[in-house]
Amino acid sequence: MNKSNLLVVSALFALSACSTVNQTVVTESLDLVGNKEAVEKYWVVERKVAPEYPLAAGKNGISGCVEFKLLIDGDGKPQNLTVIKSFPGSTFNKKAYEAMRKWQWTPAASNTQKQPVLTTIQLDFTTQKSVNHAEAYAACKI
Repeated sequence: MNKSNLLVVSALFALSACSTVNQTVVTESLDLVGNKEAVEKYWVVERKVAPEYPLAAGKNGISGCVEFKLLIDGDGKPQNLTVIKSFPGSTFNKKAYEAMRKWQWTPAASNTQKQPVLTTIQLDFTTQKSVNHAEAYAACKI
């Protein structure tokens, strides 16, 4: 490579290194656990998937719930799903998890930065002939 070409390439490299991009990248999530109204200012549910009722629980008339703590990421997808409440025991955890991971959100009009948020969501499992209605109601606030 001759000296003039080397000088041009070096100048272009130096200029490209000096350019800046006015783009804000959101890396921190906003903790909105316990404030569902605030979550709706950032994200709107686009796709809500109802969980399947576990066959054994349905046959036995068992009602209950699973509450998750989760991150709605910048793409509107649920991440870091963690069970924080489950009644009775882990009866409904698997079906609740399978449904919850399919949910999708779109950013609210004011959320142009696609701010990730932490929130909680409870999925309820109820049957008309529940043998544990009072207990499920008390544990899950159904």
